[in-house]
Amino acid sequence: MKHSILGAVAVAALLASPAMADGVAPNYGNCAPTGTAGSISLTTVEPDTLTVATVLPNPGWYNGVSPTAVQDGYEYCMAAEIAHRAGLKNLKLMNLAWDQYISGTAKDYDVAIASTTITEARKQVFDFSQPYFGSNLGVAVKAGADVTAETLRSKRIGVLQGNMGSDWVVNTLKPEIQPSLYQSQPDMVTALMAGQVDAIVSDTTLVLSATSGTKGAIAVIGQFALDQGYGVITPKESANTATVDAVVSDMIKDGTLTTLSANYLTPLFGADPNSVPLWQKP
Repeated sequence: MKHSILGAVAVAALLASPAMADGVAPNYGNCAPTGTAGSISLTTVEPDTLTVATVLPNPGWYNGVSPTAVQDGYEYCMAAEIAHRAGLKNLKLMNLAWDQYISGTAKDYDVAIASTTITEARKQVFDFSQPYFGSNLGVAVKAGADVTAETLRSKRIGVLQGNMGSDWVVNTLKPEIQPSLYQSQPDMVTALMAGQVDAIVSDTTLVLSATSGTKGAIAVIGQFALDQGYGVITPKESANTATVDAVVSDMIKDGTLTTLSANYLTPLFGADPNSVPLWQKP
């Protein structure tokens, strides 16, 4: 049974924390929300709780490998900001496999946030907020590999199942060799390091964050512009969709998302995503 909750928009991301008694300060990990508490309202699955579906690990966006380990990150603190503006004390993370997450089969969540690119096909399954972060497709290779925009089509490419990179590689790039599908970003990076593929293609921000800890063994050498962005998901025809969209707009206008990007994404990437060379489709 759903409970009306004063205050919140639902774009949230994460953390599973135990319910807190009335009067106890909300626990938002290392995040420090700045918006007006209780300024919006949501209808939530559980009382005083924003339940967020996501996919872990996703470093930079959620810093932690399990729901209880996450304490900060761009999408985590965006969720904390929304919970704060909604007057909610709890964030509850529903950790899913990517294919389950993107299929629309998961139930009993309020919002879903996992760096999800908005597409027309996905709009048939979910409702989306306006974009909160722009996305391109980055190409990562082992350092020194002979891969260019012109030769990529002839290489062995790894992609994430259900990711926009997979759709784009198969339907737009049309490589000579069938791409290899992986269930997670770490699996793709491991395959690249092991020489099982010559390149991996996924969101530029995701490949930057996934490979920045390889001490130069893997480099993001190019990106293809898609003119698309990540949106907050709500279940189809959710009563919260308009509120979620409005709070995303507010966080863009008041600089909240710019601050989160500077705090959690730029240090992790090791490079400004805009500095990665733009490639033209061969």
